[in-house]
Amino acid sequence: MLRSGIGDLSDWQAELGRAVRARRQELELTLDEASTAIKISRSHLNLIELGKASGVSHDCVAKIDEGLAADGKLLTMLATRESANPARDQHMQRGEFNKALFAFAAALLLDPDRLAGTQAVDPPLLHDLQSLTADFVRRHHYARPQVIVRPVRAHLFSLLDLGRASIPPALRPALARTTAETAAIAGWVVFRGHGDLVNAHAHLALARQVAREAGDDTLMAQVLAASSSLYSSLDIPRGDRQRSSPLALSLLRAAQRKARTGPAQLHGWLAARIAAEQALRGDGHKARAGLTRAEATLPSCPQRDPGGLFCMWDETRFPGYAGKTLLILGDPAATKLLEQALAVTDAPHPRLGVLIDLAAARLRDEHADAAVALLVDAAQLAVKHGIDGFARWRLQEGRAALPSAQRRVFDQRLHTLA
Repeated sequence: MLRSGIGDLSDWQAELGRAVRARRQELELTLDEASTAIKISRSHLNLIELGKASGVSHDCVAKIDEGLAADGKLLTMLATRESANPARDQHMQRGEFNKALFAFAAALLLDPDRLAGTQAVDPPLLHDLQSLTADFVRRHHYARPQVIVRPVRAHLFSLLDLGRASIPPALRPALARTTAETAAIAGWVVFRGHGDLVNAHAHLALARQVAREAGDDTLMAQVLAASSSLYSSLDIPRGDRQRSSPLALSLLRAAQRKARTGPAQLHGWLAARIAAEQALRGDGHKARAGLTRAEATLPSCPQRDPGGLFCMWDETRFPGYAGKTLLILGDPAATKLLEQALAVTDAPHPRLGVLIDLAAARLRDEHADAAVALLVDAAQLAVKHGIDGFARWRLQEGRAALPSAQRRVFDQRLHTLA
């Protein structure tokens, strides 16, 4: 009985280790990056992944599950270990965790009945598919989410279908890259437009998986950076909960690692985003150094060049990121930078964020009425451009900071708009 019990424990730890490694690799994190997100030592995490840790407590599994945003899957494995039917439950553990988000996304998006008539992929067809994706890349920064989401997802359906077709080996990486870009855009649109976190996670996980297959590190860097937004309080306010997200910062560092040979726009954008996350952690020195690195890339970045899927980076974008970072750090210089950003920012989502950040700066400068006016402008922009869930999160954040008298004025203005 003792030998059997030891075997059961060893098997469970091996299963847990494989599950933890699978989740870490799905997020493209190194052991160092993952251990930072989880807040355990690298050596301990490595032993857990190898199934060789001397013991793994409930609290430790909970920290790993939360740190890697595993949505309770690792804790489910812990619960099933303690159940009455270990053999059956271990089978369920494997089935549960192996439904990783990228597999779930593919299952959601693929319709097996549509695969029967799939055509073979040749260079002219691939060129047409790439051109359509490139058009979505240009449009999604400005288009209403309600207008673009269905065409993007329909295009993604077609690409996933073609992934099962006859494809010359030389064309596979390009098709995978196009599929990953389209999945990423779909995820970003449903997140920023609708606040749909379930589908955003699924689409971006699929994008990471296919970008990995394509072997495109620059693309992977952008998808990882977009994925970080799903965990960051910069994009999803958390109220009284912990403001900084170790996982968001780790994903951005993984993106920076992947972007090593990428364009200057990507390096500047990532440095600015990392600076804001470091400001949330209260590390002003590193945040300011990050802004300096971001600013140093600007001479190489042509104005109004989007630079990629999500990376909009040039001299017009720097004041917004710098202003946000300095606002978090409580620096009075934030107001002037955010005013500059508002004057040159016309893309709807960035402009919405600048309006709300400038409202916070005005409120800090004791101009509560000006803050109300900016928040009303943000609400009007959200309605005009169909920005739903994301706008609600940010506007609720701005409203909560208003004094009670100005909050009532803001509510009345919203009622009038409705």
